[in-house]
Amino acid sequence: MNLKQLKLKNMRSFTDEVIAFPSGTTLLSGSIGAGKSTILLAIEFALFGITKEMSGAALLRNGAEKGSVELSFIIDKKEITIKRNLKRGSSVVQEAGYISIDNAIREGTATELRQAVLSLLHYPQEFLTKSPS
Repeated sequence: MNLKQLKLKNMRSFTDEVIAFPSGTTLLSGSIGAGKSTILLAIEFALFGITKEMSGAALLRNGAEKGSVELSFIIDKKEITIKRNLKRGSSVVQEAGYISIDNAIREGTATELRQAVLSLLHYPQEFLTKSPS
């Protein structure tokens, strides 16, 4: 998998940021609190959604009502973009998002997006039918 771009809206310390990844290896460096961990958590969220280990409240910026992560990458010569959305109500929940494979966009629930990503990553079939941890 080659990461191309990450768009963050109201994710932890980022209000509206676009991060372009150069081809090859990328090293994240910076001072404490610069956002390195947020970038990694956002990539994980884009791929797999909310998990027991990572709640939506831990990602959504304090005071923000909505937020999103959009990750673009290449896998198996396919250009993929996945977008996931968070919304604050009585708790922070994940709303529907979309996945685009070679510009063919398909909207989906959190579970449908997770299954699509796991399939693209060639995860074993038994993981495709299990609910997120």
